[in-house]
Amino acid sequence: MRNYRFEALPGIVLAFLFLFATAPLQAAEPVALVEGAINRVMETLRAEEARATEEPEFVLEVIEREIMPLIDLDGMARLILARHWRDASAEQRERFTQAFRDTLLQSYGVRLADYLDRRVIVIPHRSRQDERMAVVATEIEMGGGQPNIVVNYRLRPVEGEWRVFDVEAEGLSFVGNFRSSFNTEIGRDGLDALIERLEAGDRSLIEEVIDEVESNGNAADD
Repeated sequence: MRNYRFEALPGIVLAFLFLFATAPLQAAEPVALVEGAINRVMETLRAEEARATEEPEFVLEVIEREIMPLIDLDGMARLILARHWRDASAEQRERFTQAFRDTLLQSYGVRLADYLDRRVIVIPHRSRQDERMAVVATEIEMGGGQPNIVVNYRLRPVEGEWRVFDVEAEGLSFVGNFRSSFNTEIGRDGLDALIERLEAGDRSLIEEVIDEVESNGNAADD
């Protein structure tokens, strides 16, 4: 596997890392809940920065305990597979959701430790919500004279609680980009082959999406 230069990660990758920094959603308003959640999780890691940097397992434990139960993984999986979800068996759906979750977590969850110095600003006047969906607008301060990264979190109520099902960075959707990439994989080799690669921990499936997003982002900056 090639070495990936994480110091040059595009904004959409940072945004996804901070998606995993959303903690208990409960019945709070989406804006307040995202702001408080990001602060709590990042403060937990900053309090033990050396451990977070040296022990990836520690960061994964924090994410497993505080984060993963609060993401709408089933909804995200359905959106990513789209029409293939409708054709999939119950077993395929369950296997894909679990394998995607595990591979994504392993690929990027531990990278939170690399960005503990970043500040996330929640912007209430750019956020919105209705009964069906909420969009929480934020910006990630990059520092060093770089422009802030605009990030929008999309949430929806699931069993009475707001849960994150997608995130957009600079207008690019994680769900949309994974859907496009995985659709190509399924069209070539079939859904079972995609699931098997994810179950085997093939991180290239995730990195290929990031490469495509980075390419699109660079083209937009030209």
